[in-house]
Amino acid sequence: MITKKELTTETDFLATLRNVLETYEEVAATRMTRIRSSVLESRDFLLEINAIFQQVKSSYKAQINQLMKQKKIKDPSKLTFINHNGKTLYVFVSANTGLYGEIIRKTYDAFIENLKKEPGDVVILGKVGLEMFNADGIKAPLTYFDFPDNEINNAIVQKITEYIIQYEKVLVFYEQFNNVINQSPIVTNISGNPLPWEKSGPQTKYFFEPSLEKIMEFFEKEIFSSIFQQTIFESELAKFAVRMVSLDFASENTRNRLKQVYLAENRIKHQENNKKQLERFVSMRLWK
Repeated sequence: MITKKELTTETDFLATLRNVLETYEEVAATRMTRIRSSVLESRDFLLEINAIFQQVKSSYKAQINQLMKQKKIKDPSKLTFINHNGKTLYVFVSANTGLYGEIIRKTYDAFIENLKKEPGDVVILGKVGLEMFNADGIKAPLTYFDFPDNEINNAIVQKITEYIIQYEKVLVFYEQFNNVINQSPIVTNISGNPLPWEKSGPQTKYFFEPSLEKIMEFFEKEIFSSIFQQTIFESELAKFAVRMVSLDFASENTRNRLKQVYLAENRIKHQENNKKQLERFVSMRLWK
């Protein structure tokens, strides 16, 4: 049977835990609110930019191939103005800590499923993802980047961008914010080629200044970097939303447990009072 001392210890622990959870929940909510509007506003814009990038590569395939031949590149079918290595890269954006519910695991499962279908090189951001990958014992060329959960470090983002831009096809697996209680794993091809399930746009022709070559070079460098940074912001927003909901659930469970402990303490107090009254009653009868 649980003792009064044990209940008191549990009460103190639960009260402290509740305060900690509520503090972390408030921090997560503040961070989510801070970046939510900017992420949602830039999402549609960058999706359109990526669509235009894909459309330009598709619409001007013949012209780009001709330019590639003029540059004496051996394989003119590669629509690029940056030297790529011809490989596919899978980028998994995870986290360094826990309290993110199941969203990291769901994103990881989607990442592994695609990797098994079409093997390629791997980049993992965050310790949680690295631990999952190592635990599965999957054999694939791996590059790891220690990426902070609480802020977007521009220097690290630039370093990652410079590494992944060398690949022919870059698929980024991350968490997307739908609403406060609903986040989902998503994959985005940031290398300017539509995914198999994406519909290609109309064959539109454009006029470019100063030249198509200059514009495509800009697209491949600047747009690639912008789209990748957007995936990082999307992931951060989704994870803060998940953390806020998880902490709120944990706080509610802690409050419910505290109520149970308080009731147990009151029962023990009543039992002690009843026992004392009974002892007084017996004592009074003995003195008669």
